[in-house]
Amino acid sequence: MSRETSADRMAVRGIIGTLVIALVVLAAMNINKLPLIGNNDVIEVQFAEAGGLKGGDSVMISGAQVGKVRTVGIDGDHVVAEIVLTDDSVRLGDRTEARIITVTLLGRAAVELEPRGSGDLEAGDSIPVERTSSPYNLTSTLNELTETTAEIDKAQLAAALDQASKTLNASSPDLGPALEGITSLSRAVSSNDDELRSLVARANGVTEVLASRDQQIASLLGSGRSLLSELDARQQVVVDLLTSARTLSSSLRVLLKDTDDVLGPALDELDGVVDLLNRNRKNLQATITGLRGYATAFGEAISSGPWFDAYIQNLTSPATLAPIISGVLP
Repeated sequence: MSRETSADRMAVRGIIGTLVIALVVLAAMNINKLPLIGNNDVIEVQFAEAGGLKGGDSVMISGAQVGKVRTVGIDGDHVVAEIVLTDDSVRLGDRTEARIITVTLLGRAAVELEPRGSGDLEAGDSIPVERTSSPYNLTSTLNELTETTAEIDKAQLAAALDQASKTLNASSPDLGPALEGITSLSRAVSSNDDELRSLVARANGVTEVLASRDQQIASLLGSGRSLLSELDARQQVVVDLLTSARTLSSSLRVLLKDTDDVLGPALDELDGVVDLLNRNRKNLQATITGLRGYATAFGEAISSGPWFDAYIQNLTSPATLAPIISGVLP
């Protein structure tokens, strides 16, 4: 009975060992597909500096852990962190950004991803240094401060402070009024705080109005530029017109000077005719008035029948015929 039990145990152990060996061989054949140690799900993130990041740190999106940092190494002038996502539901765009953040007071770092872009960031891709940022490490900064302060020459610092104290003591007569002036200025600004706040608010309002009327202002400036261009063109036209008018005036002056002998007597005769007409204006008006009555009577005589008789007084008188005959004969 004991022999059968020992044989069964040996068989079970053999089966388990065989399964373990098979799993190890299978894992070795698909090592790149294994999480955290495989290369199939690795995304490279390039940083300008490590910022305290190391392997095993968390990878987060909006505060939730979605993966781990596998390794952190130097590649040329930047640091490359290999991260592995353990959450299959996470989708990263082709413009995804990354930054190193501090998650604990002791300086524990993590990588925070910000998915962006319309494409997909797949395993094997990388996030360039242009889309990453690294914070200051408080612990390393304090260590650097300690080292820097340790290197300060205390004797030289004490001498510099002593010299500064002497300079302030020597300038105290002028320093007091200067500080009083600064105090007065501070009081003036403090007393007019409401007015300054109102002024800033109104300036902000003016800025908003100008920003909202940007297109109208641009159109106005463009129209003003066109108007100035047109005025400049019209200025040249006016200059040419004045030049032509000056030339015409000179020509008319020369023409009047050359025709003065002919135009002078003609204008004198015209003045005489105008004077004669002015002197006989009443007679001319009376003639027109009398012609109206004669024309009325003459019209009535003509309209009385197919023929009419007319009598013109002194028609055959020599005094009447003399002007007519003299106008007909040469």
